[in-house]
Amino acid sequence: MRYTKPSTTCDEQIELLKNRGLAIPDEARAAKYLTTVGYYRLSGYMYHLQANDGSHQFKDGTTFDDIIDTYTFDKKLRYLTASYLERIEVAMRILLTNTYSAKHDFYWYTEAAHYSRLTPPEDVIERVEKGEMEMPRKYLDTHAFIMAEVKENFDKSTELFIKKFQSKYTAERLPPSNMAMEILSMGKIARLYDALVNSAEKQAVASGFGIPHLYLSSWFLYLTNIRNICAHHGRLWNRRTTADRFKVPERKEFKFSGTIDENFNTCYYGTLSIMIRLLNVINPEHSLVNKFQALIAEYPKINLGYMGFPAGWEKTPAWV
Repeated sequence: MRYTKPSTTCDEQIELLKNRGLAIPDEARAAKYLTTVGYYRLSGYMYHLQANDGSHQFKDGTTFDDIIDTYTFDKKLRYLTASYLERIEVAMRILLTNTYSAKHDFYWYTEAAHYSRLTPPEDVIERVEKGEMEMPRKYLDTHAFIMAEVKENFDKSTELFIKKFQSKYTAERLPPSNMAMEILSMGKIARLYDALVNSAEKQAVASGFGIPHLYLSSWFLYLTNIRNICAHHGRLWNRRTTADRFKVPERKEFKFSGTIDENFNTCYYGTLSIMIRLLNVINPEHSLVNKFQALIAEYPKINLGYMGFPAGWEKTPAWV
């Protein structure tokens, strides 16, 4: 099947929305959003306002402002989430460097012995060779991958601290850990930590976040996907993030409170909960909860159910 939909003008888009029952009291304002944000991006904030029968007809009383309010809420939600994800990411970089360097020196990350590597089953190898699937991440040589990534970033870096290091330590072909952890992306840091062999150092890093390393690996990998959504201006509201679903603790001392359903580790309610759990340890004075509550108070028409929040969540939020 080929895509044959014709391109439409801003005026045609406004007319289409009106024909579908959307109230647009200020067409000039609507035109501004349609030309600067785009119909396609805004359509992601329309579906919950339309009938669920394939007609795309808007529910009675729906206005263009309802769409823009949801879009604006989502944009502010991304900014809020990204700002606190940064704190978690930075803490991981520091804990990795300080913990491993204290025991193994600043070039610990270059030693293959710190990384685990599982041998893939024969059926997986066969399917990969036939082109039926890619090699699952857990079977990849993460040490070689990280080394290549650090080397490439080190050689191409325009960062002043890297340039100064290169000019002073001319015999070094790789940077020490405190610099290497700064030039790796959050995703690469997540893969690195996940691939480290189980050790006292790996658990010490996790203890810095107040949880066992099994959960930290899972949570950090998942939060990398959330960070990428925020960085690429994707929709965070009303979205299921199924890649790298994080592990939900079952042990009593780590269990979440309140109602936890099967979608908890794919929705924003779960995302917010694990972020708060981590921030409570690395930054006990954080204000994420207060800022989130202020945001939803600013947009009272936003249905938190679309973000996975259960009824009555305020009485016993998952993160308490």
